[in-house]
Amino acid sequence: MQYDDDPDGAADAPSRLLDTALGIVEALRDYSITVTEAEPTDAMVAAGMAVSGLGAEQVRAIFRAMLAANAHPPGRMQ
Repeated sequence: MQYDDDPDGAADAPSRLLDTALGIVEALRDYSITVTEAEPTDAMVAAGMAVSGLGAEQVRAIFRAMLAANAHPPGRMQ
């Protein structure tokens, strides 16, 4: 989309960026890659505590260990 007051097409930049972002999200989905927080949120910790019976610090430690174990999974995009 080009506007009359925008002869160089700068208004198209947000659309191109959105298209790029959506393409990245689609690629992540195609490769079954999930993006998550670097540290568990309070809601994540509460959910982990509810299903495990463990304390908050133990749940946080497990979360960090799981992320570390998946840092370079075999057969994934690097």
